Amino acid sequence: MTLGRYAVGFAALLVVCASVAVAAVSLRARLLPGRRGAVARLAECVLGLALLIAILEVLGAVGLFRLGPIVVACVLAGVGARAWSARAAPGPPAAPGPPAAAVLVALIAAAAVIAEWAVPTLISYDVGIRSFDSLWYHLPWAASFAQTGWVTSLRFTDVEYLTAFYPATAELVHGLGIVLLGRDTLSPAINLGWLSLTLLAAWCIGAPRGLGPATMTGAALALATPMMRISQGGTAANDIAGVFFLLAAVALVVNANAETDADHDHDADARPGPAIAPLAIAAIAAGLAVAVKLSLLAPVLALTAGTILVARRRRRGRVAAAWIPAAVLAAGYWYVRNLIAVGNPLPWVGLGGILPTPAAPLQQRTGFAIVHYATDTSIWSRFFGPGLASGLGPWWVAIAALAVLGPVMCLLGGRSRVGDSPTTRMLGLVALASLAAYLITPETAAGPAGDPSGFAFNLRYAAPGLTLALALTPLAPWLDGVRARAATLAALILLLAVVLSEGRLWNAGYVAGAIVVGAAVLAVLGAGAGLARRRRRRAPAWLLPGAAAVLAVLAVGGYFGQRHYLRGRYSFEPGVSSLSRLWAWARDIHHARIGLVGTFGGFFSYPLLGLDDSNRVEYIARHGSHGSFAPIRTCRAWRTAVDAGRYRYVVTTPARDPWHPHGLEYSPEGGWTASDPAARLVFRQAAYGQAISVFELTGPLAPGGCAR
Repeated sequence: MTLGRYAVGFAALLVVCASVAVAAVSLRARLLPGRRGAVARLAECVLGLALLIAILEVLGAVGLFRLGPIVVACVLAGVGARAWSARAAPGPPAAPGPPAAAVLVALIAAAAVIAEWAVPTLISYDVGIRSFDSLWYHLPWAASFAQTGWVTSLRFTDVEYLTAFYPATAELVHGLGIVLLGRDTLSPAINLGWLSLTLLAAWCIGAPRGLGPATMTGAALALATPMMRISQGGTAANDIAGVFFLLAAVALVVNANAETDADHDHDADARPGPAIAPLAIAAIAAGLAVAVKLSLLAPVLALTAGTILVARRRRRGRVAAAWIPAAVLAAGYWYVRNLIAVGNPLPWVGLGGILPTPAAPLQQRTGFAIVHYATDTSIWSRFFGPGLASGLGPWWVAIAALAVLGPVMCLLGGRSRVGDSPTTRMLGLVALASLAAYLITPETAAGPAGDPSGFAFNLRYAAPGLTLALALTPLAPWLDGVRARAATLAALILLLAVVLSEGRLWNAGYVAGAIVVGAAVLAVLGAGAGLARRRRRRAPAWLLPGAAAVLAVLAVGGYFGQRHYLRGRYSFEPGVSSLSRLWAWARDIHHARIGLVGTFGGFFSYPLLGLDDSNRVEYIARHGSHGSFAPIRTCRAWRTAVDAGRYRYVVTTPARDPWHPHGLEYSPEGGWTASDPAARLVFRQAAYGQAISVFELTGPLAPGGCAR
């Protein structure tokens, strides 16, 4: 990448971020006038992200997911929002903050978790993102958005699962980074941003009662667990984005209801309820959670019902009228796409044949839920127990018990009349419902019957319920009071310290860099906390030059950091993967159409897009009715499909059973291709006794030349 292209990309990134920030602040000032502090920043983050995502969705629906249209649209949005909110009225003063000591402890905890996630992030900047789901479909989708300008097409990356119908809001953000910088340089760090936003949302859950440090530490405990650090840190996985939007919705509901909850001794119907605008913003956040990941549907439905039911009886209609349309509008984009494409917004569910569904994928009989094995003690001892210990850490029993006990204490009420509010009880029920929904969610005990080996990998599906439950625990009325609050915070810090002390989470060569990242985050958080406590509204004199200096450092450091990243990104490294040499081959290929077959390669296809994400990689299979995507079974049909794809290269890899990763199976496509004179073999490697081949096509294949 040239210095000029990097400069254009960095400038475009600044313009987009600044424009969206101006729009978000302006909208918040109009909708939540006078709101200050962490809750105001959270509302701005939700509004800004919602606006940005809406812009990307609209542009992507008409093929304009491109650098120029995105920048122009963001600038226009910022100008328009600023003009609309120019006359916002002042509002009430911010609530008093928590004790300084508690704030310091919580900020250190947050910085420690960010440092923990920085380890895999730095690894990804050395060698490229290598996590399974990221290479399988998260990053291929993002790159395809950037390549084509369209985001509404179904993108098939394998024949094993129906991944093409998943919502893709998180992938839009990665695609935006690729469009702006021309590379995926931002992708390894994006989940650090989601992590930081999630911690902010958790703080805001406790802010009305001065419990922000404790609620943030509770969430930090869930986010620090090995299942989250390993699956999310430095990857393109989308679980953390969904957790953020869920917690943001909860936090905005808590703050919107704070005043009416404080008056719960008064006549409920005589008191005015919370303003509708904050609840509408919360609904947008809830809808975006479902637009990120379908598994967030149950927590969002529970929160929707709870928010409407805890409203004053005479206001429930107004709350529902504001919440439901906002949530549906924010959530519906990808499901409307599915409805248009196949006639069913949820193609996994046919409702007994009422709605059309694709042909069953190859892994249709492996998507078991935990409840399927509820009474099987052998499965619990061989899979679930070890998986929980691996995913939650050595004190997993304490963490799981606290995740259940905390919401139960919120639900039952207690001695504190301040903490015992309808909203607290409702949220306790939402957390319990989220945890219960995890137990019946498909794929939580994935694997062949009697062999749920996917349990540990998919334990991250519990992250929304677990994070919400631990963040809500300090709100329990039984834990109110100075001593009880201090003890609760101390217990959470102890569990967090135990989780963070696991050596496997801190790769030796990256600890120093992670500490630097954590220290920098702590300095920024400390400066932000100091500014928030200032009584004067005028910004300090050092703020503007300090921000300019930080931007200059980021611009220069980003350029050299990107050069370092691109040097090592998917270069050959022995012992990493049997596909590592294939990935290295693709680094030197640019702007080529590449056909791919074989689930071994399909599950790890992203590096084939090349160093600059310019190669168009398509999995070759047979498209059928209602979005079906199945393997091609004959040589003639194979060669016809290859000719239709107009590929320059065809990559054939073995079939791979995801539940037996070291047992590759023969795929006939390599032989069907090699026997045609228009196919020239340019790469060949054996993996577990099976061939990985790359053919350069010098002309069309001959379907009539297949052996009979």
